[in-house]
Amino acid sequence: MTALEVAAKAHQDRPFVDLVAPLVPAAQRLAYGMLQNPHEAEDAVQEATFKAWRGFNRFQEGSNARAWFLTIVANECRQRRRSRWWSLLRVAEPAVEEPAATQADESSMDLRRALGRLPAGMKLALVLRYYLDLPFDEVGHVLGVGEKAAKARVHRALRRLRVEIPELNPDA
Repeated sequence: MTALEVAAKAHQDRPFVDLVAPLVPAAQRLAYGMLQNPHEAEDAVQEATFKAWRGFNRFQEGSNARAWFLTIVANECRQRRRSRWWSLLRVAEPAVEEPAATQADESSMDLRRALGRLPAGMKLALVLRYYLDLPFDEVGHVLGVGEKAAKARVHRALRRLRVEIPELNPDA
């Protein structure tokens, strides 16, 4: 490729970069929230960005770019979780001991463990709503449901989380 062709290609991709670049930090938080591994999260965001770039011609002008991109990231994370699950079935890995937690870290660790035990859909709803602070309409868009259904899913996930960690239950 000549320098002119490279420059033309870079100019052609400018709208995609301008649209997606501000969304990458939120995408990284979402991926880490779903995968709980910084390296896997980075790889997932990179792969999702590539998939978004390939499908950018299908993005409709005026659509919600954040919900569109986060949906791609969430789907990539789901795929990676499925792949990880299947690979764990094939080869059992030795258990990794957790480092000793201080008293202050204990409640945070309990919350992370409880989140990890939630089904993927519930975990995703909570990460989108409370970790990324998305409004319910965008949570619904990423989950592929309406705003009311997104609210219901988030509240159901919170109720389940409160069962897992009784200290979170205000009625207890």
